[in-house]
This record gives sequence, C-alpha cells and structure tokens, in this order.
Amino acid sequence: MKTDMERAFWDRSWGSVAPERIAAYAASLDPAADAIVTFLQKRGARRVCDAGCGCGVYALKLARFGFSVSGFDIAEDAVSLAEKLFSESDCSAAGFRQADVLSTGYTDGCFDAVVARDVVDHMPIRQGMAAVRELLRIVRPGGCVLLTLDKTDDQYEAEPHETNEEGDYLFTGGKWEGMVFHPYSAREIEKLTDGAAHEVLLADENGFLVVLAAGEQTKRS
Repeated sequence: MKTDMERAFWDRSWGSVAPERIAAYAASLDPAADAIVTFLQKRGARRVCDAGCGCGVYALKLARFGFSVSGFDIAEDAVSLAEKLFSESDCSAAGFRQADVLSTGYTDGCFDAVVARDVVDHMPIRQGMAAVRELLRIVRPGGCVLLTLDKTDDQYEAEPHETNEEGDYLFTGGKWEGMVFHPYSAREIEKLTDGAAHEVLLADENGFLVVLAAGEQTKRS
C-alpha cells in the first residue's frame, strides 16, 4: 500500500484544487479521439476503468466516446470532484470509488480495459509491478491495460528529491514534497510488466504508452 507520506501528498493536492482550475482543464482537453480512445475502439472495449482517475476529466472524455466508465482514486477529494464533474455534464458514469491501485476492491475480470494515465510512474517500481498485477486481475481474459509512463524533465530534476538504488525519486521539499516518481526506460518497462505480454504503442520525448494483454504472458525463447 502507499505510505502515509504518499497518501498525504495526494490528499493535499486534490484537497486544494480550485473548481475553476478543473473547469479550465476539462475545457482544454482535446475532444478528438486520441491514441487510447482509438485503441479501445478497435479492441471493441465497452466497460473501461479509469485507474487513478483524479478529478475525472479523462473519464469524462472516455464517457463521451460511449464507453461505460468506472473510476477510482486514492484521494477522497478527487473522487468527489469526479462525481461532481459528471453530475454537471451530459454523461453518466458507472461509478467512482476511493481505492488504492494496489487493492482496488473490484472483482476479477470485471472490465474490458483499464486505463492508468500517469499513475504507475508515481509509485516505487516494486509497487508499480504489484499495481500492474492488480490491474490485470480486474480485466477479463482478452482485455487490456493501458499505461502512460512519463520521462523525467527539467521540472522533475529541479525539485528537491532523493533517488534510491532502484531509481525511484522521493521528493523531499518544494511543491511536490512527499510525491514519488519513477522515470521509465524501455528496458525498465520489461521489469515493470513482469512477464505479462505487452507492447509499447507510442514512445516520444515525453514518455511511453504501453498496452498489456490480460491473460497472456510474454513468449520466451
């Protein structure tokens, strides 16, 4: 499970967000289909879980493309914001809940797909591996998990932090005090997925979009 420091960071972050900032974020989100939406449409996914949904803006985008969307977040305030956003929109959600990505509380195989945008890279890599296993558990055989993983940049490097032997960043001061971040390389994606069949759909200067196939393992020679 997340440490008290990590939980406190996300509780503090979502508890201090101004409503107008969320409205501006929702208004700025590109309404066109992105790589995630397009992939889910091609796979015929219907029941989709937004893992670490935050204030629900991306969940709202998924709902507007016709997916039946559920979501969860570790921060209670984030869940409340997501529920409020949907209540004021033209879309409905299957439901939001407060939950840890390491123990979601969903039943086995209850989704066609899970989307985790900028979630697993905000955990120590060992926890990230456990999170991937949990997300694969709640996806039906033949379904998929989509992860976005950020690369580090000047902002990440400038904020005060310590780095452990596994490459996890723990921010020790500044605006991100208490946050964890792990910048992934292509090699470390292999470690993160821990034998699950996967493909890097996109890779650019910002990071990676990775898809994992539920119920499948990487073939080894």
